[in-house]
Amino acid sequence: MDIEKLMGNPTTVQVSKTISENKKTRTLVFELPETKQSFKPGQFLMCWVPGIDEIPMSISLWNPPEVSVTVLPVGEATSVFSALSPGQRFGVRGPFGSGFSIECKRALIIGGGIGMAPLRPLVYQLLENGIDATALVAAKIKNELLYVDELERLVGDGFDVQLVTDDGSAGFKGVATDAVREIFQKASYDTIYTCGPEPMMAKLHVFAKKMGIVIQASLERFMKCGCGICGTCALDPTGDLVCMEGPVFSGDKLDAIEEFGKYHRDSTGVKIQF
Repeated sequence: MDIEKLMGNPTTVQVSKTISENKKTRTLVFELPETKQSFKPGQFLMCWVPGIDEIPMSISLWNPPEVSVTVLPVGEATSVFSALSPGQRFGVRGPFGSGFSIECKRALIIGGGIGMAPLRPLVYQLLENGIDATALVAAKIKNELLYVDELERLVGDGFDVQLVTDDGSAGFKGVATDAVREIFQKASYDTIYTCGPEPMMAKLHVFAKKMGIVIQASLERFMKCGCGICGTCALDPTGDLVCMEGPVFSGDKLDAIEEFGKYHRDSTGVKIQF
């Protein structure tokens, strides 16, 4: 067994630049040494913050040697990680996990908050493949929306961007699931791609089943290894590992995952309700 490959070829990288996406969220751009690793939108890296912890981070840009992750500080590790400056170093392993399957004719991409991060490379992949798509960027308030200016520059030739905020400070006022129902009154899609708060994705899954269309959702769970060794990201009752079979799951898999949209587990395995 090639242990280095299994572990994701650990290496140390240096932050080359940072981008403030909004008041809370930052993108860390770095150069990854030459790699033969293939990449699919939706995959993630295990990022080691020296002296703190190692955490899974969705890849928001993959154009080796330039790679990036987008970080929302929610705990100690992500807070320290998001505050890194150009020149500082951290460890990476990967990419790990499954990615989004690019097999559709017309796609609706729905990202809630930081969930837009793994969907960003997907947008470019769909456009490269000549697939019509609409990106629905959702957040509680305008100042928490991600990549809006960048995505709006891509509008045209089969691509559109729509915004939704809980308070109506930008775009549709309400939650993403309400906006989706309105969108489907004016257009049709054969596939929904989504990442964001799991209760939101669970509702989108129900909607997709009702409409008879494909859905692919990216799940987040506590991970220690990222490569199927520790088992901390196993799902009930299937035992699927989010780091291996996921993080992207299709509708049939979501049907079998009883915890989807209901609860997840902390580092000790205790259930935490969404």
